[in-house]
Amino acid sequence: MFRSLTAVTPVLMGITCVSSGIGLIATMVGIRLGLEEVPAHLTSLVMAGYPLGFLLGCLFGRQTISAVGPVRAFAAFGGLATASALGLALVDDAYAWSVFRLGTGFCAAGLYTVAESWLNARATTTTRGAVLAAYMITDKLAYSGGQALIASGDPAAPTLFVAGGLLLSLCLVPIALTRVQAPVVAGPIRYGLGRLVRVSPVAVVATVACGIGNTSLALAGPTFAAAIGLDAGQIAVFMALVFVGGLTLQWPIGWASDRFDRRSVLLGALLATVVAAVVMAAVGTSAPALNILGFVFGGAVFVIYPLAVGHANDFADQDEVVGVSAGLLLCWALGSVAGPPAASYLMAWFGPSALFFFIGGIYGLAALFTVYRMRVRAAPPTEAQGPFVAMPTTPAVAELNPRSTPDADEAV
Repeated sequence: MFRSLTAVTPVLMGITCVSSGIGLIATMVGIRLGLEEVPAHLTSLVMAGYPLGFLLGCLFGRQTISAVGPVRAFAAFGGLATASALGLALVDDAYAWSVFRLGTGFCAAGLYTVAESWLNARATTTTRGAVLAAYMITDKLAYSGGQALIASGDPAAPTLFVAGGLLLSLCLVPIALTRVQAPVVAGPIRYGLGRLVRVSPVAVVATVACGIGNTSLALAGPTFAAAIGLDAGQIAVFMALVFVGGLTLQWPIGWASDRFDRRSVLLGALLATVVAAVVMAAVGTSAPALNILGFVFGGAVFVIYPLAVGHANDFADQDEVVGVSAGLLLCWALGSVAGPPAASYLMAWFGPSALFFFIGGIYGLAALFTVYRMRVRAAPPTEAQGPFVAMPTTPAVAELNPRSTPDADEAV
């Protein structure tokens, strides 16, 4: 296992640079939109850029990688992502920012696809779970770490965008210097929406809700914090705690989902998210209260996606696991395009707290649908459930899912 992790260390170093740069830039964009009181129609345009680019990258990025090879594609995606970050520093125009954010989203999907294909190629049946866990931890900690840089500069100046571009450019170094053989990137995985709904309607609804709610939080959360008067350091702490909470509580909740009806655990996470969101909307400008609630909120909200994927895979055949997981990721990506623009309009019309009422409402609807489905479809026996797998919402991570291998129970 140690040898397998050592073999993928350059890839994990590259992902550290990618995720920290993306996290820094995403929060900075949200802060600037809030500080400059950009009109709602322009804010929604900018916020839609990254998730739309990410969706397009999930759909078409593999064709680019197949055409030129993974190493060249990684270099191209890294260079274009850097240029997009520097464009934010050089041009102060919302329409241009939306284009730059679209480019960043597309390139991020490409970078993650290459990195995850590399990890998949180096993982074995017995080490796949450990490799995926190391990747998950690296991704979440790096994204949270990017927030720490916000407190070191003036959010009104272009310096932090330059820092984000610098981090993105550094992702090229460990990949360029590695001696590990480049992976063969598989073609796009297609799994129809109708088939997904037949496998698990709850998983489809929950993953769409995750796309709407989680992306709204990640992109509009800094705008909310700036609008209620938090300074850059307080915003950085708040956003970091949300993501650290999401990482910390993955495995305890996942442990519970392996021992009880997974759908009931999913319902509990949905309801906890609703309660935390409503309370966060009500606490106003108290930074300490927001920090505590943000940690709890992140712990509940970021476990919903892997719980939903795990629940769907409990009903899928083993040879469908990768297809189901990839299809649910596209459901998430579609939701992520719709969420931030809707959140920006609601915040403009009803005030900053509307963000969390919106997120709470989305997850409340998902919880009601889950209750309905629990009445019309029996859950599989607990002993027949597969093991919980913590996973990020990135393009090729489905292929790393240990449940897609014959000895899944031993691999996790």
